[in-house]
This record gives sequence, C-alpha cells and structure tokens, in this order.
Amino acid sequence: MPADLDSIDQSQYLFQENSGTCPRTQIMLHIDPVKKVAGYYKNDFKLLVGDQDSTNKCSGTEFYPLNIDSIDFDVIQLFNITADPNEADDISSDNADIVTDMVNDLTEYLKEQRPLQCQLPTIYGSYPNDVVPYYMPWDFSEGYLPSSAIHKQ
Repeated sequence: MPADLDSIDQSQYLFQENSGTCPRTQIMLHIDPVKKVAGYYKNDFKLLVGDQDSTNKCSGTEFYPLNIDSIDFDVIQLFNITADPNEADDISSDNADIVTDMVNDLTEYLKEQRPLQCQLPTIYGSYPNDVVPYYMPWDFSEGYLPSSAIHKQ
C-alpha cells in the first residue's frame, strides 16, 4: 500500500463496542470552493470556515481552484462537539490557539488539492448540476464510464 494513503483501521471502533478512543482524530468534512466554505473535525473540535449558508452556485464551465483563496477565512466558527454536541456556542474567540492550529491544517491540506470543475461539458449527467447540487460517484459497473454518461448531441 502506498505510504501516502490514509489507512487508519476504524472497524473495531465502528462495529464492536465503541468504548474508548476512536483511532481517527481528524476528519476533513468538506471543502467547497464554490461556496468558499470548509468544515474540519480534530479531536473534540469542529471548525467551520466561511459562510455555511452561502447560496453561491456552480458555473458549469468554470474551474474552481482549491487553494488558500478557495475559502472565506473572514468567517470562522469553532465548536467543542464533546461538550456542546448541538454546536450552540461558538468558542473561536476564546481559543485562538486551537483555531490557528486547525486553520494551518486546512491550509496545508489545500496545498495538495487539484482544481474542481463543477460540470464537465462533454459528459452527460455529471454532478453537481441544477437538479443534483452535490457530488455523486459514477456507476462504473459498465466499465470506465456508464453509457448514460456519454454526451448526447
């Protein structure tokens, strides 16, 4: 297995009695360069960056870079999801060190990403689109691309 792949075995924690500590301590929830938002869990904390209620939409032919400019860092919220599972209290102003650490993790992650194109103009049925505003995996059972994905002119 390549060394750069994430390979933390969580099966015992997920399928057995999940007492104790989960082996995974970090989860990148989402990075959306269209809405300029991100979400990230680390230990007991959840960081939300950008306006999570943004109504920005994908332009079908635009590329959206995944880099430091992809996210609106002017809006930052931090929640202790263990003490506050309903995420009612934003504790970012009292925890600048945790925010800084998590933002640094997020920016390092962004350095390794490739640009996003919302909808490839030559592939019929790609996502997101006007009907399905989120990403879905292709059904590869027919080979590399399903016949339904071939652009119909």
